[in-house]
Amino acid sequence: MLDYTALDFETANSYRGSPCAVGLVRVRDGQPVAERTWLMRPPEVVADFHPFNTAIHGITAEMVADAPRWCDLLRSIMEFIGDDVVVAHNAGFDIGVIRYACAADNIPWPEMRFLCTMVMSRRQLQLASYRLPFVHESLGFQFLDHHDPLADARAVVDIVTGLANLTSATDIGTLAAEAGISVGRMGGGVYLGSVAKSGSAALRQADLNPEADQSGYLYGRTVVFTGALMSMTRQIAWDECARIGAVAEENVTKRTNVLVIGDINPAVLRPGSNVTGKARKAFDLQDKGQSIEVMTEDDFLRCVDGQDLLTPESLADEVGDTSPQQTPGRLRSVPPAERTPPKSPKPPKPLRREPTTTDQLCAWDGCQRQAAFRTRTKPTWCAEHIEHIQRLGGLKPVESFTRPDDWQLMECLTCTVQAHYRFVYTLEKNALGEATCRACYWRSWARSSRNGWGDFVEIEPISPKEAEEAAEENGFEYLRPLTTPSLPGDPHLTRCRRCTKIAASRIGDIGFGCSCARS
Repeated sequence: MLDYTALDFETANSYRGSPCAVGLVRVRDGQPVAERTWLMRPPEVVADFHPFNTAIHGITAEMVADAPRWCDLLRSIMEFIGDDVVVAHNAGFDIGVIRYACAADNIPWPEMRFLCTMVMSRRQLQLASYRLPFVHESLGFQFLDHHDPLADARAVVDIVTGLANLTSATDIGTLAAEAGISVGRMGGGVYLGSVAKSGSAALRQADLNPEADQSGYLYGRTVVFTGALMSMTRQIAWDECARIGAVAEENVTKRTNVLVIGDINPAVLRPGSNVTGKARKAFDLQDKGQSIEVMTEDDFLRCVDGQDLLTPESLADEVGDTSPQQTPGRLRSVPPAERTPPKSPKPPKPLRREPTTTDQLCAWDGCQRQAAFRTRTKPTWCAEHIEHIQRLGGLKPVESFTRPDDWQLMECLTCTVQAHYRFVYTLEKNALGEATCRACYWRSWARSSRNGWGDFVEIEPISPKEAEEAAEENGFEYLRPLTTPSLPGDPHLTRCRRCTKIAASRIGDIGFGCSCARS
């Protein structure tokens, strides 16, 4: 039976463990049977709401002022999940929210099994992007209200349904097996991700660096790793040890000086806790008088970087970025000494190409004009009827038409905002009875969303400086806000610095960068 619970979190700030809302959908035999959504206050030490996050999901500190704190709501969340496998899109993030929020409150992680639809989609679909809306729409569903946690959880259910239809899987275990990935597990302080299954090569000890800094914190010590490392592969961690003059070994022995705890909740590192076998043996040797230092992955990375490990730090000081610095994905299997700088990115594809010629006739009933583009299986139209179709979608052309999937500068007949759209996109929106202009659409969406919050909510406008900084950080030239004042969810007009495409987008969508870079 295809039984599971779909889950999605929204966070208050850049610290992963700052949940402010959650959406849950219980599924039985492939059909949703129950839903829950909660607002919550994040852990007290990471409770600040960042304007960027609020702009994405519209949730403010005032909206959660009377909501339960994370540590008080966790029991209710787990009671709703029960024994189900939790399914999330980018489970590394959503399950990470639970792990990091529990670490912030110094409470143990709950027991949980989970599966990632993003990993499954990468294994089974060939797409330009694996973001939740893109995967959802590629499987034939209409996406609504991205970054509403319940709407996103419902979208996860649709994706599971779509992937199950592709593989004829009738239960979660078979669905994971068909994609060649494992069901992740968390509990007892140990985390095993939902990742692709693959064999593991034997670890090898590199020659120690004769020029390593002898004053380094780990120089001359024997290091053992346990738990999943988030910033690098285990082999690269061994190579880093050799570079700084430390010996890496697989098992805890009487030679061991340092045990590096990977992705394990430090809240469970107390007497009687259920930890890995390596950690248990290290604690036993400590009890017998052996000097073994237990450190986190963050501490190890600081040693590798030559930083002073004895400098005190607090969680509240680190909330801007508490996770280990990530080695770019393509470098994770490359030893540090062999890494080469990434190649310069390819130039973006042009927005417009030369128009095609064809002897086909316009598909409009009764029209005998020559079509403006050729096609084998789909309708084609003459230039006059293409403009007519665009006007039905609420647009008039500023540039001439070239090809249906080229970008054409258009002006909205309602709000006069000029932006680039593809003709195929207008056809899709016309079929749905929806105007093409995204400036009009997002203004209406944001207004409806704010109306649902109630009059008591204080809404902070987004300053032009904040919007401009968000655009600049993600490769856009900021042109202007499209509302006065500009409130959370309202659109802004930007131009991509790579491909020059002009678009009306929300701050949250600007954060994903232009599609030309993602391609």
